[in-house]
Amino acid sequence: MTKRVMLLEEGMADQEELTHSIGNALAELMQAGWSVPAGMVVTSDGCDELCTRLGYLSNEIREELGIAIRRVEQATGAVFGDRNYPLLLHVRTNQTTTSIGVTMSAAESYTIPYVGLNDYTVEGFARQTGNRLYALQCYLTALQHYGHMVHGISYTATVHTGNEKSCTSTEEQLESLIADCKRWIQADGGEPFPQDVYLQLQAAIRAVFCSPRKLDHKANFDKEKEHKGEPVLILTAIEEEHRDSKGRVYTRNPVTGEKGMMGGELPAGSDEEKEKKKENALSLLKKNDAERYADLQQICDLLENRIGTVLEIAYVVTASSIWIQSIQPARLSPIAAVKSAVDFVNEGLIAKEDAILRMRSGDLKACMEQDSPELKRLLGWANEVKELTILAKVELAADAWQARSWEAEGIGLFTTETMLLSPSRTPFVQKMVASRTESERRRGIERLLPMQQADIEYLFETMDGRPVTIQLFDDSWLELVSDHMVFEQQGKHLRVVLSEIHEMQVEAIFRAAVKGIREGYWVRPEIMIPHVEHVHEMQKMRDMVDHVANQVLGEERRHCVYKVGAAITSPRASLTAAQLARHADFISFDTDELTQSMFGYTGQEAAEREQIFGNVFETETNPFQSLDIEGVGRLVEMAAVHSRTRKPHLKTTIFGEHTGDAESIAFIHEIGLSAVCCRPEQIPWVRVAAAQAVIRLSRTDANTKNEDVPTIA
Repeated sequence: MTKRVMLLEEGMADQEELTHSIGNALAELMQAGWSVPAGMVVTSDGCDELCTRLGYLSNEIREELGIAIRRVEQATGAVFGDRNYPLLLHVRTNQTTTSIGVTMSAAESYTIPYVGLNDYTVEGFARQTGNRLYALQCYLTALQHYGHMVHGISYTATVHTGNEKSCTSTEEQLESLIADCKRWIQADGGEPFPQDVYLQLQAAIRAVFCSPRKLDHKANFDKEKEHKGEPVLILTAIEEEHRDSKGRVYTRNPVTGEKGMMGGELPAGSDEEKEKKKENALSLLKKNDAERYADLQQICDLLENRIGTVLEIAYVVTASSIWIQSIQPARLSPIAAVKSAVDFVNEGLIAKEDAILRMRSGDLKACMEQDSPELKRLLGWANEVKELTILAKVELAADAWQARSWEAEGIGLFTTETMLLSPSRTPFVQKMVASRTESERRRGIERLLPMQQADIEYLFETMDGRPVTIQLFDDSWLELVSDHMVFEQQGKHLRVVLSEIHEMQVEAIFRAAVKGIREGYWVRPEIMIPHVEHVHEMQKMRDMVDHVANQVLGEERRHCVYKVGAAITSPRASLTAAQLARHADFISFDTDELTQSMFGYTGQEAAEREQIFGNVFETETNPFQSLDIEGVGRLVEMAAVHSRTRKPHLKTTIFGEHTGDAESIAFIHEIGLSAVCCRPEQIPWVRVAAAQAVIRLSRTDANTKNEDVPTIA
């Protein structure tokens, strides 16, 4: 029989999906004799029924939920919906991670507190607490979270959570705000805030169950529709009658990640104590009640060992015990996020894969300037898992060293325009382009060749043994170095100039290769032809490269295994990629150019349009930041598949601003491209994102296989 609702007092050790959940940890505390609020967990199966029956409860889950509520009523002495002694519930996600592996560092965003308050029960709650101002504040908090979670209504980030009994608003002001909030819910949500507490509970469960996917606009919704959400935890609210003092504690330092409890807020009414002694609730507890302090330490250890993440715990100290009021994943600094994840692996609390999934780009960017052994350990684990090759995009030769320091597996794009058009070299290029005779052009070429050769020699030396992809001069830059007279002539003259620049660059590449080989380096040049549109163009350029190689390499030819590839920058080139592959050893997709071609404007123009017209895209995702999967992504996928059909071992890489986005990386991995090329400073994050893609896909496949296994009822 499928269990849809499980009471904490029953335990849930046999439920695999709840192993690392907050509910399971609380159930263990309860069974060990600690004071824990009564509550229950609605499993994924139970939540699914709430989300698949158009808002109507099935008889089965209605019965199970009703039985569980009555058991909680018996344990607390309060009644759900009663006007005199109302039972109030906090509904929140039960997991510390979402189904796509994003750490829930702000899990309170997926919470609806004080479910059970309405226009009538709020007065009973006011009598219970002896503080109507506080009761109204809790009602307002419940309405704000309900409106946000159920109907997507935004509210100020400074919403009071009802944790403090002190409030600067008057009762009249709060009543006015409550009325406003109910009007917003009816206007934006299309229906009034339900006074029926069971309808509140039903809507809250559905909203929290769906929220990690609904609120994360970068989730892959096609996958998420096929994947179950996480169970929902429901806990009773512990109020003033249980409190002698209260506080909050972090199981580890949320700033540094160091192990050991760290105190949070002070006990209520202790402002004067704070000014005198600068002590928080935890330090006061340690000084005044060593036994309860030891109990709290034991509770923190048990919870952290069970859940495997840094926790923020609200507790209430009574004469006889410590009550655990609430638990949620702590908000961590980037340093603490990385250190705690690695430490949890070392302590055997989580797997390496879970530590990798917890990482976010901001965490790694903030830690990059730190000499963190934990970060190096984490990146090492990512390397063990990832399948994509991570290459660097280099504009200046000096960037190669940074790429090497972050363990780039090669250079995927060296843009020669940046080097040729540097302030010291632009005059030589301009003079060459503006030349009127072949001899003048040749002299210009002869001046530029050693400069270009020196750049490439440095790259080969720095990346010793790793591939170096050098893109030949892009003709779109010629306009920047040519005078008006030259462009009046255009045509044949510019074609000759560009051809001679390309030949000079190829010669510089192979001269640098010869020097590198003779100095003991392993050189792996990869020459990329920019803006290839036609197979004959690719064939012609390939012939030129092979011809120059034969002339320059000589006896070193056997030590220099070079490759020639094409940069795919337009829809036409993508559609004919299989033909280009006949003469190419690799193809590289420029997602910036492809996105611009598909949408008809640049990223900067899109930003300008957005300022004038608002969001110009159908989704919340900007295709110039996160890959347009259904457009550009599918075009890349089709081109890669067709190219590999003609040449199965063809190397396929991708570069552009999208390569810093985790969801784009996940798609690139899924369609089986060979490598990702990103800026040097992005390499650590892209390594982790590539590993996350492998882990998520493997777990999704495992879940799918498990669901497909037939069972006998």
